[in-house]
Amino acid sequence: MADLKLPRLNKCIFSGRIGNDIELKYTPKGTPVVRFVVACDRRYKDDSEQWQTVTSWIECVAWNKWAEFIANQVHKGSPVIVEGRIETRNWTDQNNQNRKTTEVIVEVIHNLEWKPREGEASAVSEDVPLPAEETAPHNATNTTTDDVPF
Repeated sequence: MADLKLPRLNKCIFSGRIGNDIELKYTPKGTPVVRFVVACDRRYKDDSEQWQTVTSWIECVAWNKWAEFIANQVHKGSPVIVEGRIETRNWTDQNNQNRKTTEVIVEVIHNLEWKPREGEASAVSEDVPLPAEETAPHNATNTTTDDVPF
């Protein structure tokens, strides 16, 4: 049998609301990190044709600039779109029990909240650089509308 060349793809995109208070923490080496859950609802009709809602709670982890962005710009209840990859970790808890968790490592997060939080001037702070600037391709060139074929 021939060796299949499959693409290595681990990408997920989902939307929902932040389900817990955001707490920015730092690793012993000083790397910022936040852990949070996103509540994703799915609606369906049951056997009696009544609409039902099921909520999935997706555990997420964000590092570095994304962690700082999330800590400064979102809060419990904020609507977001999360893009990331799924990772599974194994560890031993305090009772010496083997544990396993699956979580999304955030690569991009979009804050869908348009109104400012209570007591703030705007939902986006001008002091915090947007993490998307770091992920912009370095070879991007300036284009004009002359380059557009329509």
